[in-house]
Amino acid sequence: MHPKLKIVIYGLSVFLIYTILAIGLRYVTHHVPQEDEYFGLISNKDLLLGVGLAFVLTFTHERKKNLK
Repeated sequence: MHPKLKIVIYGLSVFLIYTILAIGLRYVTHHVPQEDEYFGLISNKDLLLGVGLAFVLTFTHERKKNLK
């Protein structure tokens, strides 16, 4: 598999895991987002936080992998 594709898949999986956890916490706490929401589940703020988290975790993962 191409190395760049592995990086993209890693980032998407981090984002997907974050999104699943965020939606799960919404159901458990019965907290409805006050802002714009997608499908009544997740807000713009949550999505931007997920993208930022995926970028940071992917970047640090690649740095650690390259240092070995």
